[in-house]
Amino acid sequence: MVVLVGTYPPVRCGIATFNADLHRVLSARGLDVSVAVIAHPEETTGPFPEEVLWVISRHDRPAYRRLAHALSRAEVVILQHEYGLYGGRWGSWILEWAEELRAPLVTVFHTLLETPPPGLHEEDLREMRRIARELALRSEGVVVLLPDGVQMLERCGVPPERMVVIPHGVPEVPELELEACKATLGLSGPVLVTYGLLGPGKGIETVLEALTRLRGRFPDLTYLVAGSLHPNLHRLEGRRYLDELEKMAVARGLEANFRIREGYLAHEELVLLMGAADVVLLPYPNLEQISSGTLSFAMGAGKAIIATPFRHARLALRAGRGLLCPPGDPEAWAEAIARLLEEPQERARMGRRARLYAEAYTWPRIAVAYERLIHRLSRSRHEVLVG
Repeated sequence: MVVLVGTYPPVRCGIATFNADLHRVLSARGLDVSVAVIAHPEETTGPFPEEVLWVISRHDRPAYRRLAHALSRAEVVILQHEYGLYGGRWGSWILEWAEELRAPLVTVFHTLLETPPPGLHEEDLREMRRIARELALRSEGVVVLLPDGVQMLERCGVPPERMVVIPHGVPEVPELELEACKATLGLSGPVLVTYGLLGPGKGIETVLEALTRLRGRFPDLTYLVAGSLHPNLHRLEGRRYLDELEKMAVARGLEANFRIREGYLAHEELVLLMGAADVVLLPYPNLEQISSGTLSFAMGAGKAIIATPFRHARLALRAGRGLLCPPGDPEAWAEAIARLLEEPQERARMGRRARLYAEAYTWPRIAVAYERLIHRLSRSRHEVLVG
């Protein structure tokens, strides 16, 4: 049995979606795959689907040890790692879990940092690097989503032969007719979309500032921001952040151009949303971001994309597959948006290149890479047990 560890639907976050996609494609290849959920106490009540066999609270420290013992008979355990997902400072309790685990461990690193992102200090960065290094050294297999990740972990002392690059999977998204999708959503005119977990780290404010420079040229433009508030932010502040965005739009005369579609989107709803987008915007200020499920989805949908040069975007959007704009620069964003809205042929070319690139990383293809890793580690364990 293979066990996936992290969050999982109905928990609403990128890691949960990633685990669900990985479970689906590995199961389709005939593997016996179960799930262990570690989540915030409010998210552990479920109900979870039948493949979820273990659920613990991220704040229940003794439960980590019990879970490790329960999973030690698995063939392979695959842990999704993201800072702050688990208990302790920057999720450090997961190290205790890994120390107790007796099954072969694969850790998938969704974030690796070389410089502190906005709001963090060097002390935070040192602790995050320590956690990544120790977790990698306690893992028989280490998955990084970009080649950059190998170099970053090598500099932390992780042997390169332990690591493998397996990119973020891309959903298989059908091609939909743009205007039909807009009509279904009650939209018309140019549509810009930002989607994902919402919070101050998304850079939406930069786009709103850019739109003040475009209002005269594109009076019927709609900027649609869709997704759920980050659960931690919602627990602390409620809807305050979204209220502030709406006030900002009104103060800049953009109330007719700005919409928030609040709440989790099912796959079919997200496909429709992407289908209605003329341009997808990823204005993230954190340039250390090593993976983005939203970027992968938008490329799979064949969309023209403008993003800040975070790590995933720098690799994926090169060679004319998208545009890169600096964070916090409304002038540059206004210029890039105007360029794509005024040149539909360039938008179409960019979208075709993005979709072609994404086809190499669809989830069924990614499943093959994980299956090879699982079989290698499973064989190694069998040899040790037999020997």
